[in-house]
Amino acid sequence: MAKREVKRVPPKWSLWFKGLDEWLLIFQKVSGAILILYLIGHTLVISTALNLGHPIPLTWNTIIGMAEGPAVYGHAHVGTIIEYLIALLAAVHGANGIRLILTQYFGITLPRPERHTFPRAVPSVKKTGQSWLKYIAVIVILIFLILATLVAFVW
Repeated sequence: MAKREVKRVPPKWSLWFKGLDEWLLIFQKVSGAILILYLIGHTLVISTALNLGHPIPLTWNTIIGMAEGPAVYGHAHVGTIIEYLIALLAAVHGANGIRLILTQYFGITLPRPERHTFPRAVPSVKKTGQSWLKYIAVIVILIFLILATLVAFVW
């Protein structure tokens, strides 16, 4: 018997960016990493401003004034823009996290279990009805983006 050779095909990186699922996964991981880094930095700045438990008004005003930064647009400071971006990342991470919890842990919109036969065809997202959850997550993020922009820069 001749041994059959299998030709290996390198992965196509374009498959990672093919659909909304992949983009939501990338945003989930990136926003989570940035939020963790922000939490660490925020804790360090606030603990320094509070003088490690012994607050002095001069120290607080100096450090918070430096963190707020100069005015960029109207009454918006650099600190306002950073807070706006962090709130946007939290909205992206939260909306996508709720979608993942509903889908993966509670099985909402997943297909009914069926008998496995070989070769098993994986049902597409369009057939399982998961796409509406993704679109709701994106709509929630867009609504938050519009409202946060109005609050941070207009009102």
